[in-house]
Amino acid sequence: MKVSVLTRKDVRDLSVIAGGLEVLDWVLYDTLSIATGAVTQLRFFQQATGQAGITLEKTNMELPGQLPAGYKFVIQKLVATPRIGLALTGALVKDMVAVTHRGYAQLMIGTRPYLQCPLINLIGGAFQGFFGTAVGGTLLEQGYVAPRTIVNGELEYSPAIPANFTFSVQVGYDTAPTVSATTDLCIQAVGKLIRPRQG
Repeated sequence: MKVSVLTRKDVRDLSVIAGGLEVLDWVLYDTLSIATGAVTQLRFFQQATGQAGITLEKTNMELPGQLPAGYKFVIQKLVATPRIGLALTGALVKDMVAVTHRGYAQLMIGTRPYLQCPLINLIGGAFQGFFGTAVGGTLLEQGYVAPRTIVNGELEYSPAIPANFTFSVQVGYDTAPTVSATTDLCIQAVGKLIRPRQG
């Protein structure tokens, strides 16, 4: 089985695919947890919904590490987003920065990388605000998190993952991030899902 690499024009032309296929704007996503000082390597898209209590909030993968038969996914961009379940504090903002502003990411399809970059290149969406930490009325630290209004991680070319072909996004750190609380990191693959029509 071969991995196709499509140009932007090729992706635009996907809308004319006829017959028994449908082409949808789609996001594949997967979320993994980072505990303090414990994680130097993460491998996303290797778990599936319904497996060991994993819910649709964590991932929308139907199979671990691959697409179902008859499916194809064309990746147009990758986005990394930190997630926390607590009220936002200065410490938690630092945790989000600790897991996104260091390390590297690489998109693996089969045994080859199709993207390698610093993880910070994949930050997308809005990430902004002021924070401060005070003890006994004395402000100990303060800061400002600048907005990221441009979604990075866009690929000039678009690799297409065929059905039943392994893929992952790997995130690695030379030294495990130090975080005050377990922090989730979500990787989203944004693109076009090609699948058989219903009926």
